[in-house]
Amino acid sequence: MKKLKNNKKGASLLLALLIISAVLSIAFGISELSLGEIKISRDAPKSLIAYYAADAGIECQMFADRLSKPNCSSACIDVNSKICYKITISGVSPKRTIKSSGIYQDIIRAIELTY
Repeated sequence: MKKLKNNKKGASLLLALLIISAVLSIAFGISELSLGEIKISRDAPKSLIAYYAADAGIECQMFADRLSKPNCSSACIDVNSKICYKITISGVSPKRTIKSSGIYQDIIRAIELTY
């Protein structure tokens, strides 16, 4: 009868492949998170401009209310019409709600005020 030899050469290769695949999976996960954070940080200046446009819309409507002028519906506040706001008004005083959406390129930020 022949004796079977105990061959362990394939086990080390399998272990190496498992370790490499685990390290690659972790690396891909970290790179995916990093790319998401980079996109968010890249859009931060645009988001700030859109927020300030929404704030300008709220201020315009509050000023119009104070002077009993017509409502500010929407306007663009730069020369190229890239920075705009849109006003939506609902209710009457004392539960009047003003919603202003600031728009800059593909970013929209909104502010809601109730008074």
